[in-house]
Amino acid sequence: MYVIEYLTLERQHASDIMLLSLIMTSAEEQVLEANQDFYTALQDLKLEEMEALWLHDDWVRCVRPEWDMLEGWDAVREGWQKLFESIRYIRITMTVRSLQAEETVAWVCCTEKIHSASAGKFDSSHQDTTNIFKKENGNWYMVHHHSSLRYSSQTQGEHRELVQ
Repeated sequence: MYVIEYLTLERQHASDIMLLSLIMTSAEEQVLEANQDFYTALQDLKLEEMEALWLHDDWVRCVRPEWDMLEGWDAVREGWQKLFESIRYIRITMTVRSLQAEETVAWVCCTEKIHSASAGKFDSSHQDTTNIFKKENGNWYMVHHHSSLRYSSQTQGEHRELVQ
């Protein structure tokens, strides 16, 4: 199984990723595309697109630094809705650190550099993220998103700058 290391994707689509197709399996390509679709929906603040990416089940989970763990699709959907209503702008540079795809489950480990703006505030952060997908009816759906702040000497002073 090929592991993708240090692949940086910034608002690219599967056609831009196809250069890797010679070293990736079909399942890995599909999972990488689903992962990129997640970040596109997040950056575009599109709840409908986010809804289409997630498995709508009681056991899905979402963990983000600013939230308690959200359990079940209804809570996860509500969390994304509140986030999308509260921010005006978000841009993410996502770097895939590893990708593993099995028959019906896959996970992508990433780092994220996030810049967002809302109600007079500008936030920047670096986060470590794991996205887990389940294959159902031929499609890969997100079932778990876990993101944690990455603390380092470079990111210590980057949080919550006031925009004047």
